[in-house]
Amino acid sequence: MSRTDTTVNKSLIQDRVRQRSAGIALILLIPTVLACGLLYVASDYGGRCVTYGEGCSRVPDGWAYAAFVVSAVCGSLAAGVPGRRRGMRAARGGFLAMQLFAHVAVAALIVS
Repeated sequence: MSRTDTTVNKSLIQDRVRQRSAGIALILLIPTVLACGLLYVASDYGGRCVTYGEGCSRVPDGWAYAAFVVSAVCGSLAAGVPGRRRGMRAARGGFLAMQLFAHVAVAALIVS
């Protein structure tokens, strides 16, 4: 086996791992939103905001929605587009990183 074959196989394995990771994170997006929403409503801070409208976050709600959409779109691209498309193997890592960053941002924005 030549050195080039080993490098190509390693690249394919890395791509598959990234693709699976993106799929798992995409599946966990809705449960994350639900769990964070429940945590927010269960807290004194969140309960007071929902009930009386006082002490709510000053961050616009649109940011959480935008982060959710970015996470869903990047996750769909990273998990769904086949690796044999031109440049997808190189782009999948960036899509996965952006998906995970947006995923964490959604959770933080909901809890805050």
